[in-house]
Amino acid sequence: MNKLSVVTVAALCSSAFAGLRTPVADFFAKHVDTSIPELSSIPGLMEKGDVAGAEKVFADHLRANLQNEKINADWIARKYPPRALSNLTAKVRTVMDYTLTSCGTPHHFADHKVDWLCNPTYNQYVEWTYQLNRFDCVVPLGEYYFATNDEAVITVWLDFMESWFDQSPVPEKGVSSYATKSWRTLDAACRIGNWNRLFAAFARSPQVSDDFITRYCISMWEHGWRLRNNPTQGNWLLAELTALLHIAVLHPYLRDAPEWHRYSQGRLASELEKQVYPDGFHYELTTAYHGGVAATYLEIGKFYTTFGLELPKGLNETLERMFELYIRLCRPSRRTPNINDGEEAPVPYWCYRASLLFPERTDFRWLMSGGRDGAPPDFLSCVFPYAGAIVFRDSWDRKGVWAYMDASPFGRGHQHEDKLNFILDAYGKTMLIEGGNYFYDSSPIRKYAISTRAHNTVRIDGCDQNTGRTYRWRDEDIKRKADLEFSTAPGRDRARASFSAGYGPRLVKAVHDRTVLFLKDIEGCTPFFVVVDRLTPPADEKSHKYEILWHFEDCALTITNSTFAGDFGKGVGLFAATSATNAVLTDKKGQTKPELQGWKPLWINGPHKDQPIPTVAVEGGFSNATRIATVLYPYGDGNCPVSGIRASDDPAATDITLLLANGSEITIDEAATPSPQN
Repeated sequence: MNKLSVVTVAALCSSAFAGLRTPVADFFAKHVDTSIPELSSIPGLMEKGDVAGAEKVFADHLRANLQNEKINADWIARKYPPRALSNLTAKVRTVMDYTLTSCGTPHHFADHKVDWLCNPTYNQYVEWTYQLNRFDCVVPLGEYYFATNDEAVITVWLDFMESWFDQSPVPEKGVSSYATKSWRTLDAACRIGNWNRLFAAFARSPQVSDDFITRYCISMWEHGWRLRNNPTQGNWLLAELTALLHIAVLHPYLRDAPEWHRYSQGRLASELEKQVYPDGFHYELTTAYHGGVAATYLEIGKFYTTFGLELPKGLNETLERMFELYIRLCRPSRRTPNINDGEEAPVPYWCYRASLLFPERTDFRWLMSGGRDGAPPDFLSCVFPYAGAIVFRDSWDRKGVWAYMDASPFGRGHQHEDKLNFILDAYGKTMLIEGGNYFYDSSPIRKYAISTRAHNTVRIDGCDQNTGRTYRWRDEDIKRKADLEFSTAPGRDRARASFSAGYGPRLVKAVHDRTVLFLKDIEGCTPFFVVVDRLTPPADEKSHKYEILWHFEDCALTITNSTFAGDFGKGVGLFAATSATNAVLTDKKGQTKPELQGWKPLWINGPHKDQPIPTVAVEGGFSNATRIATVLYPYGDGNCPVSGIRASDDPAATDITLLLANGSEITIDEAATPSPQN
């Protein structure tokens, strides 16, 4: 095939590398281990002023010890059918035309001059600049090189690197991540893996000079210094430690490499216990960052094995628990719920990755293979006793009934104010949803997505939960069980938890207690839910307002005085009724004033284009403690046998009466619990 065309080579490779803070003389004298026999001549050459000679000795040593076959084994072994190579070529042409993509948004740099500090987004979304500096979009150049041996990509890579060096001097010690556009520690850590892959791929090319290799390694030391001296916490810290480990192992000529190796290896091991609950959920309690952390440790394990290092103690045991999360949260759609700043992660993908480590696990293989191999999990409903996630399910069928209740602690980061949130899937449809996740900007839709009002729980006096106002994470919280009750049996599951951290800026101290019953053995009924909300006002002898919210996936919604129902088509629907006798039911779909309500945020680049969704608000008042029961009856055959619900508003009462369409009634006791499941 034709080689890719490229602009002139000589001009691109003549940068002065003005952005590097460490002079070559200092690098060789202070940071390179010249006791290595192959490097022992460097001090003498530098004393003679023969910088070029010293750089040649150093660069030759680097070229001879690249370990490219280990770092890029996947690229080397990969075979490209014509269509795959065509797709890769198209992607690489875009990069070589200086069109770089960050956060899903491409930008063309005119005159082939990359401004690594720019922000071309319409709303100045800061993550665009930060993530551009990870070099993710540049990585296909290396993959393409192994597929074609086209040296043109190296010319462009050199220009990218040199322009970055010129524009991005390492900050002084103590400069915070957000005080710089290109040296946020998370992004510095992310680009280390990308840089080292490309360097290993290209460094033996005649285009890559001794001078460039020296400057590259100076920057590698500056990256290690930055990461070692400015550690953060959470998933950022894991990325930083992983990058520091990579620098130490792949650049052993650095005098600091042994200490960086000991530090990163030891702390990566200790962070396993510090950041992962005993039930396997990462302490940020998001399905997105949980996956990121699991992938980080999975890659650490692979890296250790590849380079003959000792695995961190407890790594595989913790990874197994972290992978089990995907099975336990699995919706009938075979995706996870979008929890906090999360994602609907594909469960079969994660089970595939888990099966490589744990091939004896038949449940991983079953979900990975779509039921063609292995065996289904041996449980249905379950609880995460530390992370506080509660999952209800009646089967592992793709058209089964599934629900999730948030009884979690606030967690370590990326939190939403959504305690006691409840979402529901049934009969192949997502029925009750929440605000999900959105770009980390300051837009109204971002503020909506993380607020209580975007979730299926309770607001008080028009205010959201405000746990974040006073919450502080403590390391010992990782060993603390969530404050919840859960029991399961073939006929009934029961869960209960409460929220008392306060509502609104004034922290109104009303208490919301929620009990969820999953009823699976009521004669004449398919599995359904009863949600019981108990509201206790603050001790101020005033009247307060409540708002119970139910966000539906897009459907045809109908509302009466005490019932509401969503029709999802083809006989699938969700019927609901409330016992609140004086409440007002309204649909707030697509509301913009006085605040956003009834929206599904969409991850679409450019001006916000979000989806209005049916959203039922059950609004009433209370001055004393009260009880409100809601029946949620999903059906898949066009038939709903329930027509209403009746329950005393006395918070001490436990009887609930279901009104049936045939005129009969069924009374249940919400306090009745099956034998707890260990």
